[in-house]
Amino acid sequence: MVIIGQSFITKVTTLKRAILFDLDGVLIDSMEIHARTWQKAIQTLLKIEISEKHFLINEGKNSKDLLQELIQQYQLDVDNDTWQEVSDYRDQLFLQEFTPRLVDGADNLVKLIARVDYRMGVATGSTRNVTEEVLAKTGIKEYFSTLITSEDVQFSKPHPQPYQILLEQLGTKPAHSLVIENAPLGVESGRAAGLICLAVSTTNPPEILSKASKVFSNLDEIGDFLLRDNNLTSGKGQWGFYDLLMEETYGS
Repeated sequence: MVIIGQSFITKVTTLKRAILFDLDGVLIDSMEIHARTWQKAIQTLLKIEISEKHFLINEGKNSKDLLQELIQQYQLDVDNDTWQEVSDYRDQLFLQEFTPRLVDGADNLVKLIARVDYRMGVATGSTRNVTEEVLAKTGIKEYFSTLITSEDVQFSKPHPQPYQILLEQLGTKPAHSLVIENAPLGVESGRAAGLICLAVSTTNPPEILSKASKVFSNLDEIGDFLLRDNNLTSGKGQWGFYDLLMEETYGS
């Protein structure tokens, strides 16, 4: 029994650290084209016009939730599967029009994290087809061991489920992980999953991201922050900044 207990303790204390990412606006510079193709698909098939700001604020919500909310809000008389038709058309437009490119600093950050041997995963409201294609075309897909997309969850952000499933599949715990987000719904999702949430103000201003544990101007700043902690803690166990940021974020 003692041996089993010791074995369990060793397993817990040697959990590998993990960095969890949102996709659009954090890794992939795609929010402008996402908004534009959503606007075009919705205007073409639902005959309503939606502002770009609506998509920036609701980034992280999956297609079904986003479209069904609009259908209900505008009281549209459509078939139950109309949302899927709009979503498929939007994905088609996006893949036709988007030239995949990384957010400034994303390539350096991902390679830095790989160098210090942390696991990485993505939780996104985008479909798997879009997610895999843009990651492959930008040359960073190989760094991510797990992708959680809109097809993998019952509830989208701000529900914690996307990050809870990602944590489970990466085989780690909140105390050994953190999430990098760029949108308020993603910040809420990460916090609800018990995670430290580092936000980057690439697509939304810092005041909209105020619920994050810490807000950064760019990904290079996040890389420096993580590297300093790695140097102090040898990249093992709980983050050196965990207690401080958890207290600031959750008040405990």
